[in-house]
Order: sequence, then C-alpha cells, then structure tokens
Amino acid sequence: MEASYELQTNDPRNPVIKVTVLANVKPLPPYIKRISTANVGYGEKDESFQVWPTARPAVSAEAGEKLNIALRVRALGPEAGTLKLGAGAPDSWKLRREASGDYWLDIPIDAVSGSRTHAAPLVVDLGENRSREIRVQLTVTVPAENLVVTPRELDFGEVAPASAFQRIGIRKLVGSFRIKTLSSTLPFIKLEPATMVEGSNYLIRISIDQAKPLKPGAYSGVVVIETDEGHKIEVPIKMKLIDR
Repeated sequence: MEASYELQTNDPRNPVIKVTVLANVKPLPPYIKRISTANVGYGEKDESFQVWPTARPAVSAEAGEKLNIALRVRALGPEAGTLKLGAGAPDSWKLRREASGDYWLDIPIDAVSGSRTHAAPLVVDLGENRSREIRVQLTVTVPAENLVVTPRELDFGEVAPASAFQRIGIRKLVGSFRIKTLSSTLPFIKLEPATMVEGSNYLIRISIDQAKPLKPGAYSGVVVIETDEGHKIEVPIKMKLIDR
C-alpha cells in the first residue's frame, strides 16, 4: 500500500513537503479468525513484551478437530530480557526465535477431548538471577451443537399456493460446510438455496411450484438438507392449501 501526505510550512522556498509512506501489508494467518479474543491491531502488552494477537487466546473448534495457532512475542526494548517456556507447559507447545528477534509460541490444538483450558508461563530471564513470568492461557471451546438450523419445523398455516413462502436458515458456528443436496417429500415444494456467508451461512427459500398440479387440502412432509460433510437434516413442514 502507498499513502501520501502534504505538509504545509511557513518556508517560502518549500511551502509544501510531500511525505509518502510505503508498506507491505501481509495477510492475517487463517487461524486468527478462530481466536475470539484476538486484538489484531495492538495485541496484548506485558511490561516489556507484546504478545500478539493476545496472551489469552479463546479458540472455537469442532469436536475432534486439529489445528495450529501461533502467538508472536516481541520485545519492546533492548533490555526486555530473553524468553523460555516455563515448567508445566504442555509438551506439544514449542517456543522458537526468529532472526529478527521475535519469538513465536507454536500451539497445536486437538479438540478430541472437548472444551478445555491450558495455561503455561513464559519465563523472562532478566539476568543477574532475576526473572519474571508472562502467563499464557489457552481456552478451547467445542460447541455442543455446531450446525444450527432455524426453524426446526415449518407450519405454513392456511395459505393459498401463490402466497405460500417460508425460509430455513442453516449455519455452522465453527468450521465450514456447503449444501450438497436439497429435496422434499412433497413434490410441489420449490427449494431455492441462497448464500449468506460462503462456507458458513445459507438460506433456503421455500415456496410452491406453480407449474405443479395441486389441489386444496392439508399436506405434511419434510425438507431434507444434506451437507458435503455427510450430515442429513430433516425439517418437518405442514400446510393447509386453500383455493383463493
């Protein structure tokens, strides 16, 4: 990116000074969107170190999911000290240091055990037998119901075919999915999917196919939604069609 600014001065020889700032803005790591407590702009300051995006990451995961996150720990001055993982840290957590001087704490997450909290200290060695700790706490939350469908059943009530219209929303709290197939046990039902958020939130519009022959009367059936992950959801529907 490039941004330019013009500064006005009282110097007649240089009434305007133009300053141009160039920056290479790298994309955020994909796992950042999983950390609900992330402070992307500033991270979290702990005396002479900055932990980015937070020292207390709260991560949502699917049951049995495995993913990796990393926290950057940057010294804010030459006298900040050096870091090492303290006692009690999980064996899978690794602290590495780059040539730039930044530290990265690599944390693998395995949600096979459900929701859990892990905590570990980063020990700051200040020299002369002095030290202190930066507390890092990871909270993993596994939603009990990850795929949410609303409503769970539909009742059109007494309605004319031309005005029969309902909607079903289907979204995933954690992870991604797509609708594979849509069907109904009622042959005259018309199903139209719409994407609200690609990979996580969809809307299904339900109406009567005016091209199908239909008589007034009471009907009941189900809408069947199948996802690319093998989930099959059935939403009961009922209606009483009248001739209007």
